Amino acid sequence: MKKLLAILLASVTALSLAACGGPGGGSSSGGTGNTTPDGQPVEPTGQIVAGRVTDITGSNLFTTAWGNGAADKDVRDLINGYETTVYTKKGLYEMNPTAVETMDTVDNGDGSKTFTFTLQKDLKFSDGSDITAKDYVFSVLLQNSPVFASVDGADTNKNPELVGFDAYNAGETNAFAGVRLLGDHKFSLTVKSERLPFFYENYLVQVIPYPMAILAPSASITDSENGAAIESLTAEELSKTIGDPNTGYRYNPSVSAGPYKFVSFDRSSKQAVVEVNPYFKGNYEGQKPSIAKIVLKKVTTANQRDELASGSVDLLTNVSGGTEIEADLALVDEGKAGYTSYDRAGYGRIAFACDFGPTQFVKVRQAIAHLIDGPEFAKQFTGGYGKVVKGMYGVGQWMYQQTSDEIERTLDDYEYDVEKAIALLEEDGWTKNAQGGAYQSGVRYKEVDGKLMPLEINWANTTPNPVTDLLNTVLPSAFEQAGIKLNSTTLEFNVLLQNLQRQGVTEPLYNMYNLATGFEPVFDPWYAYNMDDKYMGVFNQNFIKDEELFKLATDLRETDQSDTEGYAKKWVAFQQRWNEVLPDIPLYSDVYHDFYSTKLRGYGNVDSFWSWTSQILYCWIGRE
Repeated sequence: MKKLLAILLASVTALSLAACGGPGGGSSSGGTGNTTPDGQPVEPTGQIVAGRVTDITGSNLFTTAWGNGAADKDVRDLINGYETTVYTKKGLYEMNPTAVETMDTVDNGDGSKTFTFTLQKDLKFSDGSDITAKDYVFSVLLQNSPVFASVDGADTNKNPELVGFDAYNAGETNAFAGVRLLGDHKFSLTVKSERLPFFYENYLVQVIPYPMAILAPSASITDSENGAAIESLTAEELSKTIGDPNTGYRYNPSVSAGPYKFVSFDRSSKQAVVEVNPYFKGNYEGQKPSIAKIVLKKVTTANQRDELASGSVDLLTNVSGGTEIEADLALVDEGKAGYTSYDRAGYGRIAFACDFGPTQFVKVRQAIAHLIDGPEFAKQFTGGYGKVVKGMYGVGQWMYQQTSDEIERTLDDYEYDVEKAIALLEEDGWTKNAQGGAYQSGVRYKEVDGKLMPLEINWANTTPNPVTDLLNTVLPSAFEQAGIKLNSTTLEFNVLLQNLQRQGVTEPLYNMYNLATGFEPVFDPWYAYNMDDKYMGVFNQNFIKDEELFKLATDLRETDQSDTEGYAKKWVAFQQRWNEVLPDIPLYSDVYHDFYSTKLRGYGNVDSFWSWTSQILYCWIGRE
């Protein structure tokens, strides 16, 4: 563990509670006179407006059960809290002492491991109601229940690592064997032996409390030696308390346990509002927010600089692309904004549907990769603030930083080469025309299951989007040269996600999508490449079934948390196979920039994993 800590600390920016020393900002001034020596108000005051290029859909404000868009996640991170275990500024998952008094562990004889939590006695939800062990147990039981799946097709594979998950999730039993309610402030979770060891072990037992009185007022929890169970949980009630598009918790999580409480979301403007939760005791360090209100606002890459300059937006996060960064840096030079930068733990990508159409074939995916000049694309998009990547990683991840020489040496960079792309297509059998004769020109065809399949790619994208714009300048000509027909369709981002994950989609339409992915501190691709149909969509978004890739993902997760060197070695092996089967084309991993107005104090200490939603608790609004 010490070795892991040393590596992680070396790979992230050191964090501090001190003010950033540069200019800061906010849309309302503080300064009531009741402040600390550095000007930080004792009581929350003022507001900031945070701009996000990614749409807030407003439909994923409860859990990831219906997707995990970045802007929706921001709202969830602000309103949720009191997790049993938390990601800390040391780069580790540790017990949250603000919520948990003790976390005891026992290695069981069958290889499983039981974590017993004794909660602090003074926890409250944002409405002032008490938080007890029942709300934590309810959170686990609900999100893994087959009854929950009835709410708009919610994914219920939340805690497959726990003993008894399979039978409970399948509805074979009402009791979840690995979950026990042991008292008003005590409960336990037992992790399966086959899921141990696990490199991020404490993450497996991270639970957020949800208000049972709001979500399932007619239900109750019982406990026995067979496990905890929810009695009288009905689909009818959940469809109202969670699924109702106007008042349901999925869209209106009005009572929560985090630093902020949800106030509103405007579907037309895609704007959300949260206000400080007066009952919040603090994060794992006891830190409480000093900013009373946060507005999360939709901005575009075209208007974000002007909004920051005019003061209609106070904070722009995850800004990428050379044009946008340079424009915002000009404001910094003029003394109108401050900024911080950090390597991204994520990547821009073209995601393939690997189970139908031409992109089900590996060589087609490889051929398309050869039709994009990766280094030039990354250079043009990032403006020098980033680099091309070759696998499922971002340059801000410690694994890449430790193994970058081997990664760069051993992974195929799929250099731009139309002739090589054509050769791959011919090897794969795309050698016929529409009549079944020998291919000469136009669109290629291949005989698949006795029928001719056209080499036709349906591409889903969003706009305004500089990545879409750049791809539109390079893809059509290259595709035409290779004998590929490209059909471009522009969708709203939430509709694109629905199609990517096939949520409410009966027949898949698109073979590829351009979007971006940000990684959590826990890198566990076991879900993303799991071949079980129940993981397809929300988790396995490529719908790829590759036994070797899944085996490597499994080997990776089954590394002891103290074996950093072994984890890094397995990570390289996973990336090598990923680079071969190519479920995505990685386009770039950039250097993110966050820009903020000159009233915001205490910002600047973010990195790839300690995001603005974590750091904002340490910020306040000062005078210009």
